[in-house]
Amino acid sequence: MIRKFLLPILLAAPLWMLAQENYCGTVQTDSDLAWLREWQASYNGSGTRGSDLIYVPLKVHIVGNDEGGGRLTLRTLYTDICNLNEQFAPTGFYFYIFGDIDYINNSDYYEHDWLAGAYMFAENNVTNLVNIYFVGDPAGNCGYFSPSGNAIAVANSCAGTSNTTIAHELGHFFSLPHTFYGWEFGLPDIDDQEQVDGDNCTTAADGFCDTPPDYLPERWSCFTLPVFTDPDGVEFSPDETLYMSYSSDECQNRFSEEQQEAMIDNINGPRAGLLTWEPISVADVESAELLSPEDNITNLFSNYTELSWSSVENALGYELIVSLTPTFTAISANIFTTDTTVILTELAPEKTYRWKVRVIAEGNTCEDYTEYRTFSTGAETLANDLTDLESDGWMVFPNPVAAGSGLMVKAENTWQSGDLLQVFNNGGQLIWQEQPGVGAQQHMIATNNWPTGMYLVRMTMDGLVSSSPVFVQ
Repeated sequence: MIRKFLLPILLAAPLWMLAQENYCGTVQTDSDLAWLREWQASYNGSGTRGSDLIYVPLKVHIVGNDEGGGRLTLRTLYTDICNLNEQFAPTGFYFYIFGDIDYINNSDYYEHDWLAGAYMFAENNVTNLVNIYFVGDPAGNCGYFSPSGNAIAVANSCAGTSNTTIAHELGHFFSLPHTFYGWEFGLPDIDDQEQVDGDNCTTAADGFCDTPPDYLPERWSCFTLPVFTDPDGVEFSPDETLYMSYSSDECQNRFSEEQQEAMIDNINGPRAGLLTWEPISVADVESAELLSPEDNITNLFSNYTELSWSSVENALGYELIVSLTPTFTAISANIFTTDTTVILTELAPEKTYRWKVRVIAEGNTCEDYTEYRTFSTGAETLANDLTDLESDGWMVFPNPVAAGSGLMVKAENTWQSGDLLQVFNNGGQLIWQEQPGVGAQQHMIATNNWPTGMYLVRMTMDGLVSSSPVFVQ
């Protein structure tokens, strides 16, 4: 169905517009577009694109509230990176996560206004990287690029499978304006309204001649294409396929040729600092093999369930996902680890869980998960009783321990070569390990910088493994 609108009707909030008004909060001024306007004035239609990939480093900041709640899941993040590399493939850009993910617990940043967002960028940005922040509410928008803050903020709810928000904001980062540029604050002067015949395509709107006129500064559904009339009286519909428009996500699938060339020259010009890092190698890896526990095992401890899988060559780490549902929609744990063992300490008793793993390699977050296995927890939990611990031939004290104090492990027998002490956090991640001195019976563990909560101390001695929960307060 096609509906026809004259220009004045645009100002009356047409019914075909979607309810979500704040798709993108990016505001680019003429000064922000100075480089692009100079580039467009000199562009002669011959591109500089080569056959080599252009590796683009992303500094990922995952923001939660003060308690660490609400964070974007790794599962969604890795999906986002895979989406980006598909969306930018014609441009030759290949995005990868640079270094460690930066986790920030700050409620003022998690749901921020413009001022708090500026403070967040100033405090956490890393130079010569594309800084992207995943938050709960980025100033009331799905996302935005801040020219002054030189960073991108994206709402968790607007990330994930098939989203185009991140590609849209990265387009802004690499110099691109909206296809409807000039319409954001009302009806532009007649000379600034792009014409269908292209007479003013280099000076009106976004300045690209291969993106047709677009007068829609609001989110709209491409399944009901509107029709507008340009200053010459020529009717047209906006191009719903362009990422830099405001059409709905399912309709967008491309940057135009000129937009691609502008971004390539932008990263080789004012954004050249992104190219100063050592090139990465995109590693191909095999799938991991789930080892333990066996499929459909029952009566595991809800406060001590150990999952393990095979080591994979060239793996940088592994993503574990645990769910209460076979479709993995009710996530109980989503952990990235460099180890091949995770101990879960906060499962619910008498529940059935599914778990699977995928390999993360350098520049490669797109590998498939393993087939899942199933296990069930029982009603009983692992004891946290000092008498029980002493019967295993060792003890940990004091328990609870004050944060920053020493935690003493005392064994009944002397340690030998190959014995090992390890500590896991309440997410099951290995945070510390050491081999105690041969012949000793005591070993001190420093708890410096450990957040309060439950931990698991695991001792391997004479080939036998036993564990003790410890509480830091």
